[in-house]
Amino acid sequence: MNGDGHAGHMPQSGRGMAISAWLTGVYFVIELAIGLWTGSIAVISDAFHTFSAVGGVLVAIIAARLARRPADEDRSFGWYRAEIIGALVNGGFLLAMAIVVIVMAAMRLGSPIDLPTGPMLWAAAGGLVTEFISLGLIWKQSQSDLNVKGALWHIIQTFVGSLLIIITALVIKFTGFLLIDPILGMAFGFVLVWASWGILRDSMHLLMEGTPGDVSLGEVTRNLEAVDGIADAHHVHAWALTSGKYVFSAHLRVRQGADPQETLKIAHNILRKRFGFFFVTLQVEDHCLDESDSEAIDITADGTHNTPIRF
Repeated sequence: MNGDGHAGHMPQSGRGMAISAWLTGVYFVIELAIGLWTGSIAVISDAFHTFSAVGGVLVAIIAARLARRPADEDRSFGWYRAEIIGALVNGGFLLAMAIVVIVMAAMRLGSPIDLPTGPMLWAAAGGLVTEFISLGLIWKQSQSDLNVKGALWHIIQTFVGSLLIIITALVIKFTGFLLIDPILGMAFGFVLVWASWGILRDSMHLLMEGTPGDVSLGEVTRNLEAVDGIADAHHVHAWALTSGKYVFSAHLRVRQGADPQETLKIAHNILRKRFGFFFVTLQVEDHCLDESDSEAIDITADGTHNTPIRF
């Protein structure tokens, strides 16, 4: 058995998410004050939209902090999955917000209301600046971290919400077309449904220990079986502890005369360097043990791996 359980650390949320949460939180207070001062329901509603983004970023920050805790006897792989749970919570929160937006927009379609465009424009303009800065702070990390991606979509939600308020205010101001508000709101609601489903789907896939999307077990197995001395690889498994931290395990059946340690070293290097696995566990065998009870989780099982190899 081989592994490298101490190599690397979880990607940290860093200062980006903390600054984003602080900026968004300050803007929430300012926007809410403007809404209460003017009596604009639209601005007050968007303020609580902004507050939901603060909550989403805070969930991501807490999850990232938990994920940095070291492994212990109760959690031998550490707290890495806290980030996936954080992404799952954010995905569910985002989906709930999307449904609320769609329902509110549907109700407004039947009875559109005249909105105060002045306060809407001022509040939304401030929101665009704040949210643009927040997006810039965490955009890069969100491309490889599902937890941060969940927080990013909360900020995108408020950013697009502010943009839609500006468009709505201008259309109403110059054309008087009141239906623009629920139409754009409903369209954006469906975009949020699509985004939240992607986060929920990826989170559940990781929690179910599904094979990462950019890993082909067939390709990995073929590379292992191409190594001199390896007769076959079976019980191959790949899963992710969290975004970008992939784990691999397999049983390697070696040929007669092959050096088990040298074979193990070559296979381990292939998995670590060519495929980038974070942690590798390999069991070397000269024949296969009786594993009939576990065939259901062996994708390579073909009826030949449960009998001793004949040399």
